[in-house]
Amino acid sequence: MDTTVAHYSPRSGNVTPPESPKALVKRDVTLFLPDTFSSFMSIEPRMNQHYKQVKAEADTWIASVLGYDEKAAHRNSRADFTYLVSFWAPNGDAEALRTLVDWQHWAFPWDDQFDEGHLKENTVAAAEEIIHMISLLDDSHPAISPDEYPIRYAFQVNWYRFRERSSPELQHRYKKCLKHYMLGCLGQVGARDTEIAKLGVQGYLKFRRGTIGAYPCFCLVEYAEGIKIPQSVLDHPSIQACQEVAVDLVLLDNDLLSYKKDLLEGEELNIINLIRAEQGKSLQEAVDVVGDMLDACYRRWYRALADMPIWGAEIDREVLRYLDGIRNVALGSLHWSFHTGRYFKGDEGALLRRTREMQVTLSE
Repeated sequence: MDTTVAHYSPRSGNVTPPESPKALVKRDVTLFLPDTFSSFMSIEPRMNQHYKQVKAEADTWIASVLGYDEKAAHRNSRADFTYLVSFWAPNGDAEALRTLVDWQHWAFPWDDQFDEGHLKENTVAAAEEIIHMISLLDDSHPAISPDEYPIRYAFQVNWYRFRERSSPELQHRYKKCLKHYMLGCLGQVGARDTEIAKLGVQGYLKFRRGTIGAYPCFCLVEYAEGIKIPQSVLDHPSIQACQEVAVDLVLLDNDLLSYKKDLLEGEELNIINLIRAEQGKSLQEAVDVVGDMLDACYRRWYRALADMPIWGAEIDREVLRYLDGIRNVALGSLHWSFHTGRYFKGDEGALLRRTREMQVTLSE
């Protein structure tokens, strides 16, 4: 707690009363965002044909499992996570699409516990939750009761469904990515006490790559699209470079498009704030730097493609499908961000996409 101390003047012997804190002044600012649909993000994505059917079923199921009231169920429906994953796996069947959306329906409320819920400031409780979640990936773990632990139940049911149609190699990869994601969420709890300027832009990017949850989604796309790719191929630096680009596109676009929401909620962990603190930029200049970072991502992608080995027709075919898949994770996330009620109200998202002008209110 800040303490205001009265000032003693030795010359007069009088005590000067403390100055009243200055009231914050609010002002409206219009930010001009970069074109997020440039380069290979300019293609029009295909939507899975089972979107409407799966959305209705998945929204109803998660509302029942998590005990949503009418308002919460409506808010979740407006978030429209089925819309998000329908771009990730345009060729997947209804069961595969349902697995993807059920994962999102688990991940967002689970992650929100660390962002804005009861685990936000409690490192011990957060660690205990992660230990419980990781243990659910053990095939010998008993079934979870939906009444006792609804979020854990949703996760376990999703894991069972994923396991039925994935190879042991993909299961191992998925578990590894999930563990890294969950440990990243734990690190996020500790970061709340860190001065934002001390993270630095590059440190923040490294930190966010672990918490954004994109790497497990790459495994989900493999599962849904039936991609068969050996781990030895995925370990190649060119593939890993493309993975990192896709993750960076997700997190950079997310920080841009959620900035208004972050301001309203007092959230400081955003790439725009890091750039301002580290580089002394104005708000618009920081947004422009994010645009430059997006352009650099596109160039990194194409350099990685140029260095990609030739493995032969069978593997090369799967590599191309995999690269399309991880690009679709970034592309679908971008389209969804403008569409979802999670960030924008009414037609705000469509208007922002058309004008690229974001209205924000600053308190200074």
